[in-house]
Amino acid sequence: MQRIILHLDMNSYFASVEQQANPFFRNKPLGVCAYLSPNGCIIASSLEAKKVGIKTGCRVKEAKKLYPRVILIENDPDKYRTVTKKFFKIMGGYSGSFEPYSIDEAFLDLTGWVKSFDQAWLLAAEIHQRISSDIGSWLRCSIGISFTKFLAKFGSDIADAGATLVIPSKDILDDLYLNHQLTDLWGINLRLEKRLNNLGIWSILDLKNASVQLLLQAFGKYGYWLHAHVNGVEVDHLRSSAELWSKSIGHSYCLPKQTTDKKYLLAILYKLTAKVGERLRERNQTAMGVYIHWSCISRLCYGKSFKLKKPVASTDDIFTKAHQVLHQAILKDKVKMLVVGVFNLSEPSKQLGLFGSLANMELAEALDKINHRYHSQMIYRGRMWKTESLAKDRIGFRKVGL
Repeated sequence: MQRIILHLDMNSYFASVEQQANPFFRNKPLGVCAYLSPNGCIIASSLEAKKVGIKTGCRVKEAKKLYPRVILIENDPDKYRTVTKKFFKIMGGYSGSFEPYSIDEAFLDLTGWVKSFDQAWLLAAEIHQRISSDIGSWLRCSIGISFTKFLAKFGSDIADAGATLVIPSKDILDDLYLNHQLTDLWGINLRLEKRLNNLGIWSILDLKNASVQLLLQAFGKYGYWLHAHVNGVEVDHLRSSAELWSKSIGHSYCLPKQTTDKKYLLAILYKLTAKVGERLRERNQTAMGVYIHWSCISRLCYGKSFKLKKPVASTDDIFTKAHQVLHQAILKDKVKMLVVGVFNLSEPSKQLGLFGSLANMELAEALDKINHRYHSQMIYRGRMWKTESLAKDRIGFRKVGL
């Protein structure tokens, strides 16, 4: 049976969602920012912004120089997650094998659900139409269809906005690769490109025709994957939700107020810990390890990672461990970034803990239910009082986080 994989990538996603929500933003250069401060980073640019040189990664102050009338807004994660759930639902109705790759990308295994690449193309056209009619006419996506997961992703990456590109066989690969660079390939960044250049590999065709032994010696198993990917050999599969979960959960925050004031730092720490605890409980997992780190204006970093004797899942239990480290630390330099997280994750034991841990867990779960139903911060601990504007919700790249 012919394997048929579809990859969908939303175009200028966050910016398009904002333009869909606000008609006054349409047909205008728009940048969605992590922060609106001069050094804030633009995490999504509208198609109009890209045409005037404002791309993802551009700083706010640089964007204003390139185009003084650019519209810059702070990101709204809940809005993007809502739209993502809608197009994920549309995609999931076409196959029993679905992998959300990030908040704006997903894979479908159509093998057995369609009989040919022609049928897959018609299905893609239907997905385009449904996203436009059911979610928003200003939203567009690029779709790639091929016989491997890698080539389906490559197809959507090089397809025009709002278009579908089908790569039905290996016979057309050389022609496709001629017009693209190594960094156009999924997984190859500038650093890896430089390492490939050192091996005499300067183009995708060079990589395709390179010796497998050479790549294995230079990169180990990943070298074989590189060779297999560009030669149309499948070495991957669509992953389940459990497989997509990271092995740790963490949150970080660059402090707008660089300080040694522990009262301020502990308030931020608790808010970050609350996010970690909520994500941990959403996954129905517990942690046997906690880490806390901070970096100072002197560029020195401090912190500690440690394993626990008993698993934790409640915000208070995680915070207690992290708090001890920060409370006992002697802060000689002003702190500019704070990081907290958990690791060694597993399913919770059926044997419940006693006293504090059980009470903390029951309270945490009750708060989660209320906040999920009404608002992400409908009710919260007193420690988080007056921290509404600090450590706001963010969406990390390559994280679905729905």
